Amino acid sequence: MIIPLFPLSICLLPQGYTQLRIFEPRYKRLVSESLKSGVGFGLCMLADDKKTILPMGTLTQIIDFETLEDGLLGISVQGQKTFIINNVSVDSDGLKRADVSLIDSWPRDIIEPQTGQTGISTDVRKKDKALSHTLKQILQQYPQHLAHYCEENFNDIAWVCQRWLEIIPLSAKEKYQCINSHDHQLAKSFLADIIK
Repeated sequence: MIIPLFPLSICLLPQGYTQLRIFEPRYKRLVSESLKSGVGFGLCMLADDKKTILPMGTLTQIIDFETLEDGLLGISVQGQKTFIINNVSVDSDGLKRADVSLIDSWPRDIIEPQTGQTGISTDVRKKDKALSHTLKQILQQYPQHLAHYCEENFNDIAWVCQRWLEIIPLSAKEKYQCINSHDHQLAKSFLADIIK
């Protein structure tokens, strides 16, 4: 699959939501192409040098757009699927495109399973609940973001870890290590050291 890339210093993961301001002509073209094709675009995180594109990203869909007060184009986007970059080409205006391969998302890990299901130790789940509760408290300060998530999401610690990675001030290297893992455990370990 070949998609246009939008490299940024932010992190957006599957099911995540964010808003972007578009002002460069190449990214206006990216938005136009993405809306016409319905395929979306790749949001890729930049390395700590703010120049190098990390080799993973998220296939992203535009879910809304508007003209902002300053006349710039504002888009609301939602992450769909993680991908790895196979190779990159650059258009004449500097817009990057990549041949990407979609990869599986982290498996769900329910914090409070339904009655009768065996689960993980109570102590571990207490920590998971605390991470979830704290995230929800933070997102309540941003109702436009919170509106894109349902209560059920907060019962999945893998989903909770992805949202934390989007907002917590870790280096790009640390975030990439977590994102590149096959599940949420490394991210949860980082978060447990930071959020008490």
